[in-house]
Amino acid sequence: MTSRTERARIRQLLQGLTEDEILELMRMISPKFAPADVETRKKALLPEASEKKSTQRYEGLTASERRYFEEAYNEDSQFWKTLTIEDESDWLNNHPESGQTFSDWFAKEFRQHRVNRQRRTIYILPLGPFPPGHAEQTGATGAEAGAEAGASTNTDAGASAGAEGGAGVNPRTDKLLLTWLQKFCQCFFLGVDVKFLDPVSVREVQCKTRINEYTKQWQLLSKDILDYLVSKKPRDAICLVAVTMLDLFPSDSWNFVFGQASLVTGCGVFSFARYDDNFFHIPRDRPQAKKSELEKFSMPPVTSVLLLRACKVMTHELCHMFGIKHCIYFSCCINGSNSRDESDRRPVDLCPICLRKLQEAVDFRLAVRFRAMLRYCTKEAWDSGVPAPPLEAFEPFKTWLQKVLVFMEEPLVE
Repeated sequence: MTSRTERARIRQLLQGLTEDEILELMRMISPKFAPADVETRKKALLPEASEKKSTQRYEGLTASERRYFEEAYNEDSQFWKTLTIEDESDWLNNHPESGQTFSDWFAKEFRQHRVNRQRRTIYILPLGPFPPGHAEQTGATGAEAGAEAGASTNTDAGASAGAEGGAGVNPRTDKLLLTWLQKFCQCFFLGVDVKFLDPVSVREVQCKTRINEYTKQWQLLSKDILDYLVSKKPRDAICLVAVTMLDLFPSDSWNFVFGQASLVTGCGVFSFARYDDNFFHIPRDRPQAKKSELEKFSMPPVTSVLLLRACKVMTHELCHMFGIKHCIYFSCCINGSNSRDESDRRPVDLCPICLRKLQEAVDFRLAVRFRAMLRYCTKEAWDSGVPAPPLEAFEPFKTWLQKVLVFMEEPLVE
């Protein structure tokens, strides 16, 4: 136990350190990340015996849903693998986290973040350069997404759009990226409405900007954007999230950030900039980025890889809006990530522990949600007015969904 004098001395020493030095000190004294064992995962999923309300809700799930959730503590699960550190730069190796059990979330976050009649819409605000003719604000509702999972006419544009490797992307696909993201979110957060607000310019937000010394690209200060969003959040919003093709940074000492969200205000922002392969091919010897790049539209080819990455970062940040913290139990779509490579390693969906939280917040049936996402990943299911997205990169997820649905539909063995 340290004395009052010692504590005062520690505070004095910390005040003399830079933010980077404090982070390095935290890394040195924090325990190294250890993968969660079976017992830890079981405790993270199941409500505690004293929690009668959440226990009753768990017991009210269908038998097939409980069997799926029990994969969280199945040592030989065919669907989920325990999270491990694969590179020194990985998130948990540099940002130690204690995790969030279902009981923690239910006790502290459920009432604030559950969907109800007054709050049942996710709003998305395009920020900065985006193609004209973005997704219409009216859009499909969450209920319609369950029936359609996104739809399209079988046009040539829909059949050939966004071929992998950047080959021959039809210009129309540039205008459809946000529509495809909207449809995916309606499947992921099944039952919730997803709508777009009118786009805003960087000038209107009046956020701080800088040129990144490594990429020579413009960046926006994410904290300023979060402050702006608070005043724009509609009354019926579960959350308001800004999306941008410009790079972000959270503070002067950070190189970049993929996205940032505030659980308190229900606002977030994330960038697709670094998910475009062309982002890292800007000539490093150019003397200065042009100010016009902050407002001039510059859309990369919408490949299936870019769309998959965009879907993953969008749902990751939106999950935070439901009070769900970074997952430390499994390889999960809401793991923290320090690089694009680490982000690419994340799966598309939530692990059983995190999905249980989202199910309570939104109130959907697992099988219905899985089928909606499967339809999204199936080109032939897009047949009602919106060209099918490039889906090559979604094939592994589609196969995974098919296996999950077969597993859930298998008869229970007594």
